[in-house]
Amino acid sequence: MPQPPTRNWRPGGVLWITVGVHAGAVAILIDTPGRWPLALAAVLLNHLALTAIGLWPRSRLFGPNLTRLPPEAAARGEVGLTFDDGPDPAVTPQVLDLLEAAGARASFFVVGERVRAHAQLARDIVRRGHRVENHSAEHPNAFAFYGPAGMAVDANVIIYERMRDEIRAGRSVVVAMDAGFSRAMELLVTGRIINAD
Repeated sequence: MPQPPTRNWRPGGVLWITVGVHAGAVAILIDTPGRWPLALAAVLLNHLALTAIGLWPRSRLFGPNLTRLPPEAAARGEVGLTFDDGPDPAVTPQVLDLLEAAGARASFFVVGERVRAHAQLARDIVRRGHRVENHSAEHPNAFAFYGPAGMAVDANVIIYERMRDEIRAGRSVVVAMDAGFSRAMELLVTGRIINAD
């Protein structure tokens, strides 16, 4: 099947304004260090605006935003389904049954500690033909707020290390699942190798 032509993403004006705000804040700090509260306020207000824009559905202020499927995919009746934060023994089996009844496939973004707790349910997701993707090891509530800025300051090195560890640990669970719950998954879930040759 021929691939559609790719288009280069171009940042919207809001991102260029953000670059200007940050550059202006640095200039203020270099020129007049005593005016740091002004520089900090400008950056904080800018980030507040970025957050609001990012949470606004269909916003194009960051640049082009896909709000409709490409015509070919729409003509085939395609849609992307994703489920986060599982597996959950109360919900996931019902979702799997509904997807099976509809003949649909989905991607499940799972949390490592929940996979460990409900390994068979995670196996069922894969067995039924769905994709399993990484959604961190523990999914702490503050995970979305760690961000690159939190890594830049020495006081936040612990946060950076925690985020790095979350990503690595979650990835290790998903890699094992993608291998069809091989020995690595058995070892991770049970602490021992079950399917020894």
